[in-house]
Amino acid sequence: MIKKFESFIIPTVKFITCIYSNLHGTQFGGRNDREDHYKYSLLSLLKMTDADFVCYTSGSEYENLCDFFYNGNNITKNKLKIKIFDLENNNFKDLINKYKDVNDIKKSQRCFEIQYMKFIWPTLEDMTYDYYFWIDAGLSFDGLIPKKYLNTDNNKIGFNSPLFNNNFLKNLIKKCGDKCVMITKENSKFFYANTVDPKHYTTYNSSRHVIAGLFGGKKEIMNEIIKIFKEYLDKITNEDKVLYYEEAIMSLMNCNNPELFINLDFDTWYHEDTDSYLNRINQNSNIDTNLLDKLKNSKSFHQIIEELQ
Repeated sequence: MIKKFESFIIPTVKFITCIYSNLHGTQFGGRNDREDHYKYSLLSLLKMTDADFVCYTSGSEYENLCDFFYNGNNITKNKLKIKIFDLENNNFKDLINKYKDVNDIKKSQRCFEIQYMKFIWPTLEDMTYDYYFWIDAGLSFDGLIPKKYLNTDNNKIGFNSPLFNNNFLKNLIKKCGDKCVMITKENSKFFYANTVDPKHYTTYNSSRHVIAGLFGGKKEIMNEIIKIFKEYLDKITNEDKVLYYEEAIMSLMNCNNPELFINLDFDTWYHEDTDSYLNRINQNSNIDTNLLDKLKNSKSFHQIIEELQ
């Protein structure tokens, strides 16, 4: 069904995401104690009512998520499909297990299986939608969004934001054109992450780092991006004998194939209320004052979302 939004026709859009909250300390690795974060953040993302969502999860979490979204918050199954996927059966199992150090992974906050499946889960869809986007379930929270864009409900502070709405969706689609949208962070002045081996670059450039929390576009370009990712991942992993984060592979793709991408750029994760967020999660909030001075004229992540309102 084609939907109209003001004078703009909204094509059919599907967001793909996942919630696996209990991976920390396991052979998969993952962030600790994120169940409420992921659930309430995804609930906020569902304000994009002109899009449909599918969320992959574990068998052990399925009933809890169904109860939360369908019964507790009246989200329809047409709007949000929750599907069980066993990470043991991921498409990259042999490649990951060949190079994975399980002891290190148990301490890690990132799961390679989820990172790489971001490029497989879309292919499990029937591809009847016009646009497909990956979005991290935990993207709406006070670590990225300042207080002026957050509401409080059900005593859950820091997740409910009005920014992820149909206007954002409309402008995100407009921004895509025929290319794949990717978010890139400044990586020189405010270093964030290393790249893959420079030998893999057509022309080496580490100044920007792709963030894998939101990317996508028309289904045709997504099919091409998925193909390139799988080719790069297999070649580079086996050649370098190391598992790279999906963002490192995506940064390489973005640099080597600029004609395929439209980039949404930002400089820093910090915003005016970062101190409050760090205090909430009981982390040291003593941000270096010299760094704060540098950040005054820098673009924060949330400003990307602001610009698409």
